[in-house]
Amino acid sequence: MEKWNELCYMLSENLSSNVNEQVFEIKVIQAFEKLGWSEFNHEIVVRESIHLGAANRISPDLVLKLKESGNQFVVEVKKPSIEVGHSNFKSQLSSYMGIMRLETGLLIGNKIQIYLDGKLFNQSGIVLIDEIEFKRDNEKGLKFIQLFNKEKYSKQNIKNHAHEKFQQLKELEDFKTLKKQSLTETFQEKIINLLKLGLRHDYPEKTLEKFFEEFDIIIKHKTNNVETEQPNIKNERYISSNQFNPSNIRLGRITIGKYVRKTFSDLVRDNKINQDEIEKLQKINYSQETFHIQYPFLAKKHSQCYKRERYWKDPYFINGEVYFACSQWFEVPANNDRPYYERWLKKMKSCTFVQSDG
Repeated sequence: MEKWNELCYMLSENLSSNVNEQVFEIKVIQAFEKLGWSEFNHEIVVRESIHLGAANRISPDLVLKLKESGNQFVVEVKKPSIEVGHSNFKSQLSSYMGIMRLETGLLIGNKIQIYLDGKLFNQSGIVLIDEIEFKRDNEKGLKFIQLFNKEKYSKQNIKNHAHEKFQQLKELEDFKTLKKQSLTETFQEKIINLLKLGLRHDYPEKTLEKFFEEFDIIIKHKTNNVETEQPNIKNERYISSNQFNPSNIRLGRITIGKYVRKTFSDLVRDNKINQDEIEKLQKINYSQETFHIQYPFLAKKHSQCYKRERYWKDPYFINGEVYFACSQWFEVPANNDRPYYERWLKKMKSCTFVQSDG
């Protein structure tokens, strides 16, 4: 780690913020000499003129060579006051690597970027495999020293490192995909099916069906913070982490959506909603004030307010008419519709309506 900390001092800490590119290039050459490469022995070649045809040529800032095997990698130096990740710099480096047929290239400026030929990974262009900030005791910096120290330099070691980084990236992308999928209904169904599979030898199918009608499976993100508020959930149960653990799975009270559907169905069944209230439930202003939702609670299929994606697909049959109920209910600290609905529900349950004989 001492060697990396020394490079941090040379290429960052001991430089003024507005150091020009020529001075910084000298510092970069000195840094590679610290890693065993020698400008005197033509292992570090500065702005080598490489001809392209009769009239054109390129001059990369630095080319690192070995006597036995020729060009190893190319380095483009950018002054530290400019962000090294600029797309133009990457394009320039890509051009040099392609023309010189080199698999490895470095951009060095306010940080170090390591690029490899994308063909190694069945990709086009060049691929960023690591970005290293000039911070002391940086583990990435230590890896840089190990990879680019002349004494232990190996193209294969760099490829191996790149494949490790790609594997880590793939694992991260897979995790992000799984995390996103965990919020979908399909994923919830998979979890329920796993639970049913594990419980089917202990309970009859009807018992399991009744259980999953009354309880929801909730995917909860684990945190290291201790919750300061106790959740307002009765009869809450947790599945132990050694049973099902794609995340932390919780059995808790019914979600607001299922709660609305179930209790509203009960109201309809028990004739607790009169026609006047049905008319009000189809008005957007009434629904906003009463339930804190942004769409009419009820809508007929061909009404102006009805949008298939905003209403549940199963209809309600009330007084000979077909209605669809709004599905846009939320229960988060910034937007909690449950208390509004429960207040209305309590009012409806307390009402008594006398059916007309027609």
